[in-house]
Amino acid sequence: MAYSEENTRKIKEEYDGIDAIYNRLKFDIASFDSKLKNKKSHEYLLEGVSRRLGILARCIRNIFRIFPVEKKDLLSRDDLTDLAINLHAFVVNISGIIDNLGWVFVYENDLFGSPKEGKIDKNGVGLFNKKTQAHLGPDLNTYLKSDRMKTWYTEYSKNYRDALAHRIPLYVPPSALNKKEKEEYMLLEKQLWDYSSSETISQHDQIRKKQSQLGQPCRLIMHSFGEKSKFIFFHPQVIADFMTIEEIINKFCDNFAWEPRQ
Repeated sequence: MAYSEENTRKIKEEYDGIDAIYNRLKFDIASFDSKLKNKKSHEYLLEGVSRRLGILARCIRNIFRIFPVEKKDLLSRDDLTDLAINLHAFVVNISGIIDNLGWVFVYENDLFGSPKEGKIDKNGVGLFNKKTQAHLGPDLNTYLKSDRMKTWYTEYSKNYRDALAHRIPLYVPPSALNKKEKEEYMLLEKQLWDYSSSETISQHDQIRKKQSQLGQPCRLIMHSFGEKSKFIFFHPQVIADFMTIEEIINKFCDNFAWEPRQ
């Protein structure tokens, strides 16, 4: 379950570059904001996109602090909960940035309103929403509709955000068990069921403690077993997501349509 030495080195190198990306994005967003005319566009860019970027950067730092890449001992229950909190905040704000950029575009181009008037209502706002994409420039549209971006958004970002918000929250298993450890875990589980109601609580607690000490730290996240969600290594994923958001913001700023469309 541990990363290879090469993967560990690469992940740590990319992690060390997160602050530089964040600082660069803050500067780019400030420059882009100076070109906006609409009051709501300013709000969604500075109070939406920019604020969420700060949350993402902080979440990454917290995730790597709670669960260092090279960690060998199991996390405590509290650390697992804190890890989940930061992963939840990260996934939600990735989705929020994408929607905020959609609002920037819609307000700046005077596109918000009734569909009967040829405009976009609140259900049609978002960079990956077809109603917003119908008004985007060709270069930005080509980028967002590429197989790579559609897969990232549909199979990962939207999938995990929707599960988190409406169905099963993201989950980091407390440990990863090899075959021998799994057999030992199940044997201990059987012992729990074999005890009669007259057995002491302390004996049950001792067995649970033995179970909690089995295995290695798990570096994977998922949401629902029933929905067959994919296991994802979260250390490289949060870094890749931050870089993807950087790319989306750069594409958005470089291909923004300044004049309202007729």
